[in-house]
Amino acid sequence: MDDWKSMVGSAMELENQDVLQAYNKYQEASRHALAEAQSLLGDFEAAQIIEAIYGAVFSYSNSVLLQLRVEDMEPGEVDHTFRVGHAYGVSCVLNHLIDELKEFGGITSLEALDDFSDQVHDEILKEANKSDLAIEILDAKGEVYLPE
Repeated sequence: MDDWKSMVGSAMELENQDVLQAYNKYQEASRHALAEAQSLLGDFEAAQIIEAIYGAVFSYSNSVLLQLRVEDMEPGEVDHTFRVGHAYGVSCVLNHLIDELKEFGGITSLEALDDFSDQVHDEILKEANKSDLAIEILDAKGEVYLPE
């Protein structure tokens, strides 16, 4: 069962029977989907699609952060904390998936995208500090970070 889509289907079926097995199946599906994405990076058009999806997710995350300014939210308010958490979650997904992909021969620069999204993730962590969160979260490289 090398097809990540079949693995996702299998994991969904397992969710109500065996949570741990479903979790492992989702992890396996993620690895297989990333391997498939990696194999497509040698194709210029496929690489452009992956880069465009990166752009969409990144732009979405930043639009959530800008809502903080548009709505003039104060750090520590519930809405501010919610928006920061929302942007943080999207940024985590983007960062940790891009970190799994490897450079692909100059078609486009994953390293530059990775560095850029790491910087944005660090900015989100600064907002998290303003929110007075008292929970551990992950930094851009997956290390545990406790907001100050």
